Amino acid sequence: MESTTTRISRSWKATIGYVVGAIVTIGISVLLFTTIVEGPVTVGIALIPGVIGLILLYMAFGGAGTAACPACGATLSGLSARANDGVLCSNCHFYSEGNDGTLWRTDPSRIADEPIFSSPLPPEFKFPNGCCVCGKPAAGRETIKLRTQNASSAVTASTVGVTTGTEVSVGVPHCTEHKGGARLSGTPQSPHIKLRSYPYLREFCALNRTIPG
Repeated sequence: MESTTTRISRSWKATIGYVVGAIVTIGISVLLFTTIVEGPVTVGIALIPGVIGLILLYMAFGGAGTAACPACGATLSGLSARANDGVLCSNCHFYSEGNDGTLWRTDPSRIADEPIFSSPLPPEFKFPNGCCVCGKPAAGRETIKLRTQNASSAVTASTVGVTTGTEVSVGVPHCTEHKGGARLSGTPQSPHIKLRSYPYLREFCALNRTIPG
């Protein structure tokens, strides 16, 4: 599949949608401040739609870009007009990145500075052999966790995991030179593992029959 460079353009439909949503939610926040605010609790309640409105306003100007996927040509949305990283195409499942209004397919051998390449964590899973960052022989495992607030029980895993309960704890293989190569996201009931290494992610997905996302 040949990679190309594509240009990002503004989606005016998305921009208008975000602006309208921002106006509505900020208006609700103002209304709540004038009608229910009597103390700290009600102030917090009134602030919630206002914060959502500010996020929508930010998205209107910074996240309303659209472009063709550099790998397959499918439409990608929610892009920044400036820099993008870890953009996953739901059609071909390849990652893209870019800056200055352009987008290109991520190098298959890329090691990112932070864990951005994601896969669902199935109920039972195995890690590929080697360090999750560089692929060299693993010297040990670094434990990463995902928990709900006030977790009272935990489920642990090393090479095989059970993804139910209030906490997921996973031992990720690392060499002596690399730490912080993975993290968990989502919820304990629906966890995802994010990795710095794009090639290691593809190996993980092939081994466990998952799809990046």
